[in-house]
Amino acid sequence: MWMAGLLVLIALGLLGVASWLAARQPAMGGALRQLQGIEGWVGVVGLVWGLLGLFNAIKALSLIGVAPVMVAFAFVTVLVVLALSLILALPLLKSWMGSSGATDALTSASAKLAPYKMVLGFTCLGLAAYSLVRAVI
Repeated sequence: MWMAGLLVLIALGLLGVASWLAARQPAMGGALRQLQGIEGWVGVVGLVWGLLGLFNAIKALSLIGVAPVMVAFAFVTVLVVLALSLILALPLLKSWMGSSGATDALTSASAKLAPYKMVLGFTCLGLAAYSLVRAVI
């Protein structure tokens, strides 16, 4: 389970910073284009993973007195994953749902989050690095 979460964080992070990374490292353009080809699906997987994480984080609220940093870390991770996943998954979700009030609400939320896409991407990569270090130690 932990490894799947790490992979989701890394994939979301790379997609979040893809434009910046492609400008800095043109040699990575081909690999990034392949990843960007499935960004909608990565976003949907991130949304599902984020919703499961939200459920688990809510269940872990009873531990806030014992491990407040871990509970806060869980909530921050879930919120970052959900925000970036919504940005990435929106085109695919709109194609599935058509035009409705729900897609309008998702579009509005995504438009508010879009300026922070790169920050969310770097945050996902940072959270992935923290998770990896925490697992090794």
